Amino acid sequence: MGDAFSVPDEVELLDFFGTEAVERSVEDGYWCYEASDGGGVTLRFSFHLFDRSVQTAIRVKGIEIATVSHEGAREMAVDGTLLRCRFSYQGAEGKLVLSVTDSIKIEWWSLRADK
Repeated sequence: MGDAFSVPDEVELLDFFGTEAVERSVEDGYWCYEASDGGGVTLRFSFHLFDRSVQTAIRVKGIEIATVSHEGAREMAVDGTLLRCRFSYQGAEGKLVLSVTDSIKIEWWSLRADK
């Protein structure tokens, strides 16, 4: 497996998040998006293309309650109303599934990958 991290283009990400990136540095390979739902939950989602990393930070009514970061990102794709990311690193595989429809939902997991 190569070191490339494939990501959706900016138009797909604009459609998914419903807004343009709140921060971006194309030359550094960094993009950051924010989304909020009606329940006071705000998601800050960012990725670094060259470092192959993805970060999520969740705030509830302005208070940060969780931050998760993973390196080893391999692929990110928009699948209908879901954003899916796949990771692999040091004998493990990880996944992220993100939904930002009426309510924000994030699922992260990592499992050992015995081959």
